[in-house]
Amino acid sequence: MSTPRLATREHDGWWLSDGEEAHAESPESFWIPPAEARRGLAPGDIAKLRFYILAPDASGEEVEHGERMWVQVLECQAGWYRGALDNDPHCTDRLQAGMELWFQPMHVIDIHQR
Repeated sequence: MSTPRLATREHDGWWLSDGEEAHAESPESFWIPPAEARRGLAPGDIAKLRFYILAPDASGEEVEHGERMWVQVLECQAGWYRGALDNDPHCTDRLQAGMELWFQPMHVIDIHQR
């Protein structure tokens, strides 16, 4: 997993939400860490991201499920982060803890304080 690539709905069945966009739309109710903190993550840091995942609902129809999950930063690469999912989503077993993914500072909606 050396070339940064964001997951997409079409290719992966899940994608990341743009936290900066959500904050711009609702700054009073959708807080995100300052840009400097989101750009300054280092290996070992843990960031929260918003995932959208296609998975069946109770009727079996595939719908979008939103989940906020923690990702541990493994590597920093020119404005990109490679991380490992730190927990399992509730809606599917297609994504699991330990799965590696790429993300950018715009996707970070919280940072775990040590």
